[in-house]
Amino acid sequence: MRFGWLSWVCCVVLGLALYIGNPKLVEDAENRWLDTLFQRRGPVAADSRIAIIGIDQETMNWAARPMFAWGPLYAELARGVAQASASVLLFDLIFSPTSEVVLRDHIRAVAAELAEEVSPRLLRAIGFDKPFRAALLELVKSGTRLVLGFAWEHKQPVFSDPSLLHIARRENTGYYNIATARDGVTRSIELYSNTADGERVNAVSVVAASTFASASARLPENPFQQINFRGPRNSFVVLSLKRVIESFRAGEMLAEKLAGRTVMVGFTGITDFKATPFGFMPGVEIHATVVDNLLNHRFIARVERSHEILVIAVILLLLLLFSMRFRVAAAFVGLLCAAFWTAFSVNGFDAFYLPAVRPLMLLAMFVITTSLIAYRSIYVDRRRVRQIFSRYVSDSVLHQVLASDDRDFMTGKRRRLCIMIADIRGFTTFSENRDAHEVVRFLNAYFTVITEIVMRHGGVVDKFLGDGLLAFFNAPVEDADYADKALNAAREIDNYSRTPEFRQISHGVNLKVGIALHVGDSVFGNIGSRRKTEFTVIGDTVNTCSRMESLNKEFETSIIVSGQLTALVRQQVNWRFLGRRSLRGKAAEIELYSLFDQEKKDGQKDT
Repeated sequence: MRFGWLSWVCCVVLGLALYIGNPKLVEDAENRWLDTLFQRRGPVAADSRIAIIGIDQETMNWAARPMFAWGPLYAELARGVAQASASVLLFDLIFSPTSEVVLRDHIRAVAAELAEEVSPRLLRAIGFDKPFRAALLELVKSGTRLVLGFAWEHKQPVFSDPSLLHIARRENTGYYNIATARDGVTRSIELYSNTADGERVNAVSVVAASTFASASARLPENPFQQINFRGPRNSFVVLSLKRVIESFRAGEMLAEKLAGRTVMVGFTGITDFKATPFGFMPGVEIHATVVDNLLNHRFIARVERSHEILVIAVILLLLLLFSMRFRVAAAFVGLLCAAFWTAFSVNGFDAFYLPAVRPLMLLAMFVITTSLIAYRSIYVDRRRVRQIFSRYVSDSVLHQVLASDDRDFMTGKRRRLCIMIADIRGFTTFSENRDAHEVVRFLNAYFTVITEIVMRHGGVVDKFLGDGLLAFFNAPVEDADYADKALNAAREIDNYSRTPEFRQISHGVNLKVGIALHVGDSVFGNIGSRRKTEFTVIGDTVNTCSRMESLNKEFETSIIVSGQLTALVRQQVNWRFLGRRSLRGKAAEIELYSLFDQEKKDGQKDT
């Protein structure tokens, strides 16, 4: 049963499952591969026009106050950034007046318990955000763009925080939301979306980039973009909030560090960490990375799914068609395709990303199924060849056959062969005067020896014809010395027929072996029916050789050969020309030769 269709079925089924079923585990694997590419690439240069002012643990310890009371510190920061002539100031913080309201209510309650009068003017003065608001207004007047953010639910209206957002204009606000993948890792960003009323809402990083360089006109058409991380945390310039405020208080100039830059303020050491391909990273640095990608147009350009499907489908189709004729080679080509795809995905990675998991799984499926089919085909083929040829040829020739990829001779092939026919003269009389068991025992012993002789010289024992033997040389494996080997085998068979061992198995009867050798084009192959087949040779060369062998009796020779053989023999031989003879059924005459040394042995034996 042929299994060539198995690769087609497996690849089609797997392809449909991967691209239509879209398994989550496969998508997770693709994300892991993307993470690996980031880590292999390592850190690269980030946009120097972006600076981060971080609220780290050192700043928290230095401030020694609850977060709702940080308004005065933020005010100092805003004034310092304005003096440093920063281009944009973005706060990655959500401000709320709730703490101040609670504080005022608490003061009123205590005063009521103590029956004390609290001046409304005093209550209005209790507000940590008031210095911050004033500083932000001064910041906006100085020309530095202020960008503030808010938390927002998709398809919901945008609620502006009345505490601070009114200071920045509506177009200078955006949402902070950062999405994470199924495994909790941040790899992409949604740059903009719409409310339920169709109002467009931008991410705060889009607002910052647009404010800095009018980047809104060059926003990608697809709001979902793969973030091109520049490296692990601190890939951008990061300054401590504590050190920035201390420098401002000391009158030190911050222009060198902040002038003309987009300054982003956020937590960097205590909270707001998100998992990324480079490990945990502060949210403010993820926003900085998005701004970097927007300003430099270097989001990850992932190959579109339709293009990926088209390319891998074409590759697999070519491989499957190629495997129909060259299955083993196709498996190796499939491995090369997988290697090239992987290399291209790895070496081309930075702003370009070639997905690898699905294509590599399909190529692996092709290689595995093709290799299994090829292995089964080779195994069955070798087993079949071994079963057939172990009866006809020597082990050395069998190994050559198994090592060869040529199997055309199994279905028929034409080649120039040397045919050998050996026949026992006087066997009919011998068999009539002997018991059947003795006859069979003699033939078994005789054929065992001459079969070994033929095989030892690289010949194929075709069949036994009563007391005769048909063999041929130069097949199934081609041999440049086949003529010499056939002649040597004939000599050895003739010499064996003169030995005491042969006389012993023939019970002392003087039997002679006649041998004929002829060279010509012949057809050989595995011939027969479904129930019985045999590897044999057919053609006029066989018939000619058979008629030549019958002339041994007439010429009183033991070995007779044709002129076609003598022209191919390379060894030095003392030939005796017997003449030209027109054989029965042959119009052309054929030159016949014998060997002087063998005739000399015949003469010595007769005397």
